[in-house]
Amino acid sequence: MQDLSRRRVLQAGLLTAVSAGLLSRTTAAQAGTIEAHFAVPGPWAVATGTSGGHRLYHPADLGAGGLRHPIVTWGNGTAATPDNYPGLLNRLASWGFAVVASTDTTTGTGTEMLAALQHLVGLDADPSSPFHGKLDVTKVAAVGHSQGAGGSVNAANLSGGLVTTVVPIALPAPIWVSPGDAFSVAALPCPVFFMSGTSDWIISPSSAVTGYYNQAAHGAAKAMLKGAGHNDIQNTGGGFLGYLTAWLMYQLRGDALARGAFVGSPPQLLADTAWQDQATKGLA
Repeated sequence: MQDLSRRRVLQAGLLTAVSAGLLSRTTAAQAGTIEAHFAVPGPWAVATGTSGGHRLYHPADLGAGGLRHPIVTWGNGTAATPDNYPGLLNRLASWGFAVVASTDTTTGTGTEMLAALQHLVGLDADPSSPFHGKLDVTKVAAVGHSQGAGGSVNAANLSGGLVTTVVPIALPAPIWVSPGDAFSVAALPCPVFFMSGTSDWIISPSSAVTGYYNQAAHGAAKAMLKGAGHNDIQNTGGGFLGYLTAWLMYQLRGDALARGAFVGSPPQLLADTAWQDQATKGLA
């Protein structure tokens, strides 16, 4: 591994348990408490670096408390690099995920994301690596934006079961997908969470997201963030981070609070008035 540098990000205390007063509020308000819990930085200090040409974002104290860190492989949007997504990538690392990000500006085929993932899995098996024995290679998410959202679907389908959940953010409607980047949501072997914004009506409109959601066969959720545009996931990550983090905590770490955002009577995501066109299916 080369040029591994460390830098600290601010840590924030997690929200305390819901008070008796909050318990008397509406389900919509309760939904906000779950989103807010995961919308702040997690308890881990973050280190960054490079390895094999890929960018790394991970807990600085790898393996503390005996935790094996789940893996997230990231796919950039067209012409973007990991530097366009500091809020998202650092935030996920602060919640205990080991993130590997392709530096390629075209990630639609998924092969770039899969290569980055395989590199990090290889570091877990390398006795000379600080990642050795510190990663949970059975809990892996492919997450991407725009072209990289399609790449996340392709990476999962190409991974032979290595990827266990997918989050496509602002997944382009079929008209925008080039033949070389074509993907099949119907072929996904794992749960998927589709996220987009209501102002992204040209590239990733609700109609397209719903069409993809309807094709998913192994559990799915979808939601449109009110007022969000196509590139709002860049820079700070905007309003996407709470439910994105909750999904990954639910899918990759079995977190009970996070699960409540997507499973319940009703799932609390469905009651959150900051979002629209929400739906879930087939989730346990």
